[in-house]
Amino acid sequence: MSLKEECMILGLGCCGGKQGKELIANYDYKGMAANGSGQDLKILGNIPKFHLQHFDGFGGHRDRALDCLAQNSDFIEFIEGIEEKIVFLMFGGGGSTGSGCATIITEMLLQERDQDGLPKKIVCPVISLPSLDEPIVKHKNAYQAVQELQEIEGVGATFFINNNVGKDYASINSTFAKFLDTFLTDDSYGELNNFDESERIEMLRNNGAMVLSLVGTRDKKLMLDKLTKDGIFAPIENDMVCENIGIIHSGRDNSDIKKEDIISVVGKPNNVFEGYNGKSTLIVASGMNFPVSHIEKLGETAKSTYEERQRNKNQCGQKKLCGLEFMEETPKAVVSEKKSATKLDALRKRMNKQ
Repeated sequence: MSLKEECMILGLGCCGGKQGKELIANYDYKGMAANGSGQDLKILGNIPKFHLQHFDGFGGHRDRALDCLAQNSDFIEFIEGIEEKIVFLMFGGGGSTGSGCATIITEMLLQERDQDGLPKKIVCPVISLPSLDEPIVKHKNAYQAVQELQEIEGVGATFFINNNVGKDYASINSTFAKFLDTFLTDDSYGELNNFDESERIEMLRNNGAMVLSLVGTRDKKLMLDKLTKDGIFAPIENDMVCENIGIIHSGRDNSDIKKEDIISVVGKPNNVFEGYNGKSTLIVASGMNFPVSHIEKLGETAKSTYEERQRNKNQCGQKKLCGLEFMEETPKAVVSEKKSATKLDALRKRMNKQ
């Protein structure tokens, strides 16, 4: 069985559904999109879908995920029945449906353990982080989702998509799908060495952040910048922590890039896996610390924006409209200064006269 056949793509919420569609529709992966919004599901075309009942979106409140999952037991049965060894759980961190459900489903998928106490499944979250100019609720949701992921034992490689790199989210999703498919399916080989499936599984099993870069150029700086800070992934931490490095060279040798070049920016790994004769140079680094510095910016932005809104509310208060006395044709009844008469008061008064 090929590595691709061992994978299940699960797209949660609006963003996750679009991410998942790229791999399901364009690369023929097994998968499912799940959402409470029928409108969001319709735009995904003919891929397999699951309509979460009674919850047409969460309205930004990711804490509603518990109620949603509790009321959709057939979806829980579907999750528990997934047989594939590797599950990619795709969702938007700033949303509410995907962000809220993803961490719970991650825990569910990791429940089954082998005789050594290790999870039988490799669960790899793919979280799209909101751009810095998005609403504070999205920043808050993403921050909380990452916090929860950090606390789940046994999670595999986590991919942090950085939507701050541009507004063409469809292009970002397409690029990630191409990267991931190349990593999972490239079967190029060379006389020097090969990057085999067991090594790729090892990288997916590594807990921590994982980044990929696929480039046709031989500009080493561009390759490394795309991998670590200027590509579709959140900038990596500057702490030189890395578990494994994978490379598929675009030629028969390592003239395109050397492992030492990669080590100089991601840190010295436990192992380096190399293959040759790829169509383009594929570089992968796994087992890195979560991009906390980038995610903290989201939290700080949310906090400062919230505090500014509260200051404005406290300073201005709620403005109220004054009465239009000049429209009155009859003298007004004297009312208490403490409370103006409301329309409800007027209605009650009229009803009492009848």
